Amino acid sequence: MNQVRNRIVAAVGADDVDSLLHFAADEAVRTGADLHLVHVMTMPPSLPEAYVVAYEGARELGTSILEDAKRTATKLVAGQVAVTSELVDHGAGTVSDLVERSADARLVVLQHRHLSGLRRVASGSTTYGVAARAHTSVVSVPEGWRPPEQPHGRVTVGVHDPERADDALRVGFELARERRATLHVVHAWWLANGYDAVVVGDDMRREFSDRFHRELAPHVDELAAEFADVEVEIQVFHAQSAAALTKASEGSDLIVLGRRHPTLPIGSHLGSVARAVIRFAACPVVVVETAR
Repeated sequence: MNQVRNRIVAAVGADDVDSLLHFAADEAVRTGADLHLVHVMTMPPSLPEAYVVAYEGARELGTSILEDAKRTATKLVAGQVAVTSELVDHGAGTVSDLVERSADARLVVLQHRHLSGLRRVASGSTTYGVAARAHTSVVSVPEGWRPPEQPHGRVTVGVHDPERADDALRVGFELARERRATLHVVHAWWLANGYDAVVVGDDMRREFSDRFHRELAPHVDELAAEFADVEVEIQVFHAQSAAALTKASEGSDLIVLGRRHPTLPIGSHLGSVARAVIRFAACPVVVVETAR
């Protein structure tokens, strides 16, 4: 990960954030980065006079949320790194405020909650929005996740197009080295016309696998020489990408994904595969900033 930015920003919400704090504290201790907790108030800063009391009450609640989170984080890091906190009460909006704070961060950590209906849309929009626009890598930690007593020893990188995978691969190598884990590169393909069951056979699967290995080799070989202590394994699946990566998350410590190029003129920089994996993965998902 970025060695110059030596601060991890963790977005503390109003709900239970134990999973987020466990991941962020573990990552801070592992890398020696300070841990900065941020709570963004969602009430509008300009309210009629009659609502001033409600606003002050919300500010007190935000302060209390941060204090509780800071106590927990301080215990988790056990004095090995500094823990600071910040209440944002007159910001530009949750996503914009967190994106702004990502500029000098090594990593931004959010917790993805398992919600349904409108609550899921609201929660997801924050995670997806920050992951799509942040100036550094973003980690989405599933609600209920805890560091396993025995790590899987595997960091999985999802690669669709090898020509656009260099950033995600480098972060994957760095994370695998930090964890003394194997780097697992996964590519999945599925015919868009829906005729897979009819036209796809062993020969086609072998052809697609061989082609991907050839196209990926120049990108992996250079990094493998730099990270000679990291074991690499490459797998190609005939499956839909989100399903293959979600399945891989069950045996991985991290899933690493790249986001779309930031200069795309329209649409989200976070693709449908990344959104699905963030929603369903069993382990934390790292969304990597794309080089401009």
